[in-house]
Amino acid sequence: MPHHDAWLQKTISAHPSTANRASIRVEVKHGFVTLAGSAATYKQKERLHRFVMGLKGVRALKDLVRVWPIETIADRQIALHVRQALDAHAELPLGTASVHVRSGTVTLKGHVRSAEERVVAEHVTNHCRGVTSVLNELTVDPLDEIPDEATARAIHDALAYCKDFETGGIDVSCADGYVVLRGEVPSLMDRMLAEELARLQGGVRSVENHIHVEPPPVGAAKRR
Repeated sequence: MPHHDAWLQKTISAHPSTANRASIRVEVKHGFVTLAGSAATYKQKERLHRFVMGLKGVRALKDLVRVWPIETIADRQIALHVRQALDAHAELPLGTASVHVRSGTVTLKGHVRSAEERVVAEHVTNHCRGVTSVLNELTVDPLDEIPDEATARAIHDALAYCKDFETGGIDVSCADGYVVLRGEVPSLMDRMLAEELARLQGGVRSVENHIHVEPPPVGAAKRR
């Protein structure tokens, strides 16, 4: 058992969510894992949690990791306002940009077709209620240089690379930069992460997420 505890300790500590955050501490004793400290986002915390619970030999997990700085209700409301404003604007394709908010500061990530779209997205975001500042990280990526096949392949590769959540049941189709995701995943987190990854790939104008969440049956064996 001590040898397996050492293996678990090393494996968990090497995970990107842990290795990139010195403030997350890992303790393992007789298969019981304790995580403590802070994570940058709820997604990072959830990824690490699911990774640990999927490891063979983990008997239980005590998750004491807190998200810091705290994501407030106000930030989530701002993100919703920005998302709705971007989707409603006539000059921007539906689903433009991935929106992240922290203490009123909005970060826009992803790809747009022109410098004009990049400016419009920032302008729309700046005028949303509660926004204090905008970090525009949108990349101008002319779509006529990126075939739909390459875009779909990039999304498939991105999904396959993220082994911390289920992507095997996701189908990707792309036409003129408009991406449609279909399939089934076991949790809402998997659905959200798949959409975010798709939006960040070159050549993507917008993403329609038709993925269904189908939780595993009660009592089913956990994923290894």
